[in-house]
Amino acid sequence: MSNNEKRWIVLLVAVLLIAVILIVVLAQGNKEEERVGEVGQSTETANEEKYITELNDGTKVNTSEEFNSTKMYGELEISNIHYTEQNGKTVLLADVTNKGNTTHENEIVKITILGENGEEITTTKPVIGKMEPGETVKINATITADVSNAKDFKIEAVQ
Repeated sequence: MSNNEKRWIVLLVAVLLIAVILIVVLAQGNKEEERVGEVGQSTETANEEKYITELNDGTKVNTSEEFNSTKMYGELEISNIHYTEQNGKTVLLADVTNKGNTTHENEIVKITILGENGEEITTTKPVIGKMEPGETVKINATITADVSNAKDFKIEAVQ
């Protein structure tokens, strides 16, 4: 075997050795990242899901008793509350019933979404339409963020 052939064999062995070392090192790094990601995801999921249940289609439904309990705003009763998130949009749907003896005129209200300790997560300003006494209408407020994990909300007049 000539010197030239020996050099090529040594060079080929060296290249293969370097390739094997790189593959092993990169594979080890990916496994470490996966483990870190799994730990972070499980912690994050536990925090996020305190007040929600996720349906098969990925929709998150708020299950907080406080959030979903009937509320009063003046003489208006807010009930049958559904607070869900899907594809990055959170929607508050509810029935609003005029329990008073007078017509309620169109009104923009401020709904403040509250977290675990009563802190403000976000606000939205939907319209409650004109309502005769005893009439029920729907309120629909959409928030373009996932703020479904909320403990409660409050409703007040826009000032």
